[in-house]
Amino acid sequence: MNESRLSELRQRVEAVLRSKGYKESCIRRYNQTWERIREFMDSLNIDSYSRSVGDAFLDECHQNKQYEQLTHRQKERVRHVDVLSVFWETGSMARPHYKYREILFEGMLGEPFNTFIKEESLVKRSSSITRYKERIEHLYRHLQKEGKTVATLDTPCMLRFLNSLNRDKTPNDRNSTIMTIRIFIRYLCSLGLLINNCSEQWMSLLKLRQVYQSKIPSVYTAEEVEALIGAIDRGHPQGKRDYAMILLAARYGLRISDIIGMRYCNLDWENNRIVVFQQKTGKKVVLPLSEEVGNAIIDYLQYGRPKIELPYVFITAHAPYKELTSNGMGITIKDYFRIAGVSFTNKKHGPHALRHSLASNLLKSNESLPVISEILGHSTTETTMEYLRVDLKLLRQCALEVPFVPSSFYGNLYGNND
Repeated sequence: MNESRLSELRQRVEAVLRSKGYKESCIRRYNQTWERIREFMDSLNIDSYSRSVGDAFLDECHQNKQYEQLTHRQKERVRHVDVLSVFWETGSMARPHYKYREILFEGMLGEPFNTFIKEESLVKRSSSITRYKERIEHLYRHLQKEGKTVATLDTPCMLRFLNSLNRDKTPNDRNSTIMTIRIFIRYLCSLGLLINNCSEQWMSLLKLRQVYQSKIPSVYTAEEVEALIGAIDRGHPQGKRDYAMILLAARYGLRISDIIGMRYCNLDWENNRIVVFQQKTGKKVVLPLSEEVGNAIIDYLQYGRPKIELPYVFITAHAPYKELTSNGMGITIKDYFRIAGVSFTNKKHGPHALRHSLASNLLKSNESLPVISEILGHSTTETTMEYLRVDLKLLRQCALEVPFVPSSFYGNLYGNND
């Protein structure tokens, strides 16, 4: 690409982002990174952008750290620069791909790390296992640096490790690492592999820096959800697909990962049920296939889905036909909310909001927590209890009456000056 002025390059890439349906908040983050590139170029009197300029900018920001060592925000910055560089080279916006370094735990030191990962792999998703490996690797490298093994891990060594996390990581990344380290330490204690196998004492060291209060979930009333569903135009193939997918989210509370990952084998037509192994938890969920949802899926399969040999029920509406990603459905639901005239100001508006809404509306209809937990595929009712936080009517029922306090109480409290 001949054009190399940063301002013109930014404008063209930004136009492509908008044409692909990127959110304004996402585009703002791109521009924040690109503005820092402009400041970097101005400081060095560089007039024209090139990939080497982008790479030099990243080296200055990240001090030559490996990609897997970066924080989430830093990795996002790498993507922003890579999109700009690829567009400068090709005139198109290709999706960046990164080669991840394989994490290896070697020798006697690495043996308990490998055993822990192997056992966790039996109950966790591969994405969770990847995060576990990335987090416990910090402790592995620290022990390696100090010439220790888990058998010689003591309190001073752990304190030095925590100090390194405080220095090198953001509070959020530090807490995420600590949470996984806590699980690993409990595992080591259960096997008696540490000098001190009292897990309570280790947990008193491995404290989170602050307690995060969960955000109140975004929910919509039953009437608003019905308005959303009614706004979908089923006169064309994409509308038929969107209608079936949104019904699965609204009627069953299925996560987007389970909807886009649904295969033909998950639809048990003979017994009128849907059988899903949740991607997040691995838990098997069996749901009755209602006439409404069943007809919507059949309508899409017969008259909307391209005749392509893919195992997934729902695929892209336009060629090249392939598996769906989770990003597009949030934008789709937002558009239907707008058509329906449903306000989503200061509220989330993706498929997970429909999941929250289902739970909240079931609570309002006095459905029991165990039943709601089973529908949503929660492992415990404690997770479902989070949805009580948005039901003010039920919360008021939990309030206690203020007891009667005799006037003499205040005289005794403040003393009698007479």
